[in-house]
Amino acid sequence: MSRELTTSLLAANSFCTFNPLNIWKSIKFAKNILKFIGEFPEWINYNNHLERKLQNLSGKMESLEGVKSDVRTQLENTEFQTGRKRKREVDHWIASVQKKAVQVRNVENHVNSISHLPRFLFRAWLGSCIEQEIRQVNELHKQGKFPEGLLLNAPENGGEPFVTTGLVGRIAGEKLDQIWAHIINPRTTRIGVQGHEGMGKSALMARLYNRLCSCCRVYYVNVPQCFSLYKLQAAIALELKVKLPLHEGSEARRASRLFRVLNSKKEFVLFLDGVSRDFCLEDVGIPWQGSGMKIVLASRSLDVCRRMSCQETVVLERLCREDSETLFMEKLASYTPVSEEIKDLVGEAVARCEGIPSRIITMAFQLRGVYEVNDWRDTLNEM
Repeated sequence: MSRELTTSLLAANSFCTFNPLNIWKSIKFAKNILKFIGEFPEWINYNNHLERKLQNLSGKMESLEGVKSDVRTQLENTEFQTGRKRKREVDHWIASVQKKAVQVRNVENHVNSISHLPRFLFRAWLGSCIEQEIRQVNELHKQGKFPEGLLLNAPENGGEPFVTTGLVGRIAGEKLDQIWAHIINPRTTRIGVQGHEGMGKSALMARLYNRLCSCCRVYYVNVPQCFSLYKLQAAIALELKVKLPLHEGSEARRASRLFRVLNSKKEFVLFLDGVSRDFCLEDVGIPWQGSGMKIVLASRSLDVCRRMSCQETVVLERLCREDSETLFMEKLASYTPVSEEIKDLVGEAVARCEGIPSRIITMAFQLRGVYEVNDWRDTLNEM
């Protein structure tokens, strides 16, 4: 309602005087004067039930701020996991709730300041204010449901997600978060993921690719083991669905074609999995100087990551014993209780894998369905 009215009435109360002329002068400047007068039949109700209405408003506002907190938590989780941006209407709603909280506190302060004074008109006016605040808080409650979701829709050119399994262990999750932090850093354009064979580089890359599928153009290329510029260009063209000259010796023309296609996309993330040697991106046809273009490459060699000018390189480490046993038992997929003797052999089996995820998975698959202790020993001896 009118800030002028509230200020004038409080000033009148502070001097313990009651001047109807001042009150009506203040009301005259209120934007909702006609509405307030039109509510005349409700003035007695506003006066008599002011404290109860204020309590109702405070409860509704507390509930609304709880919804705001839940929305913020959901945004933090989903924005981080998907990389998608929040809708502007969500930020506008949050700002509106914060502004409304301030307004409600002001009303509460005004009511508390005159609660001991029998000012009928002032109490009726504040009761009208509270009714309006309640309606506005209720409306914000409705707006905060966001039936269409909190985030912007994925772009049309997002990729198809891979089928992945859950990560095992705290370290794997930390490595995933480290790589993701580099990807969303606008100053980082080349990111390396280094680890020995079987350390789970491809698994992490696939999960990152899936996360980006919903928010940007993203491409995943398996670099040919028998490396050549021609073969790498062919793999990238297949992912981009682009036709290139087929004859050998046309690498420069093929690079020009790939460069034009990728450069036209402005913003994209290109995953290169299995980079065994360094090469010049321009020779392949990969632009790298644009602010919206990022390359994430996985290699067994730290030197390759350095020679590819990776600004950040995340090194994968072997699993600890606890995480190794967790991964082994998960892949063993035993639906019957494991005997104590076999539990002792699990430690031996895991120790042979030296913390390398692919070895642990292979070992678990070979022992899946084996329930006799002697069979376990025979299988371990044969490995």
